[in-house]
Amino acid sequence: MTLILCLIVICVVIVMLMKTAHTNHQDVQQELANKMYGSGNSDIVADLKTETRRIQAFIQANIVGDQFVADAINTGSYTGQLPEKRSDGGWLSIFDNLRILKIAGINHRSGIGKYVGRVECALVPEPENEYDHNAIKVVSEDSHHLGYIPTEQTDFVRSLTANEFPYHCTAFIDEHEDELDDHKFFTGFVYIKRLD
Repeated sequence: MTLILCLIVICVVIVMLMKTAHTNHQDVQQELANKMYGSGNSDIVADLKTETRRIQAFIQANIVGDQFVADAINTGSYTGQLPEKRSDGGWLSIFDNLRILKIAGINHRSGIGKYVGRVECALVPEPENEYDHNAIKVVSEDSHHLGYIPTEQTDFVRSLTANEFPYHCTAFIDEHEDELDDHKFFTGFVYIKRLD
């Protein structure tokens, strides 16, 4: 009888310890979630935003060929200006000879999912375009049509590139998911280094 009582007490103690451990585990998970989403520690969110801006500065430095800035970012010694996010999701350039433009019509092109990430591409005039004779299309290295330079910016792009076409540049394409209907869509930005 004493043995049975001892076993029952041991079982009760083990169950209580497991509940305490589970509660502590949930507390830890909640704390991590709060930190990840910013409600627990706003410094972590600020650090992530700063790191994202550093990565963008590094990308821009590599595109324009500024090895000094790229090396400084790599070693953590960079103290210069960091790019700011634009309202359209793109970035402001920290270099005078680099412009970052949104790719128009990207969601009307087939097979874009294959090009998510960094894409080496070219700008190609499309004078036969029935809607805009000044149209400039963005084409991947394997000749896939990714979209267009926005109509209101084609003259500006022609001045950047000194009308030298096809003009080689770099694009970044992101895939997104609509929270309401799980519909996928894409955004793309082309980085154009001005010809001097």
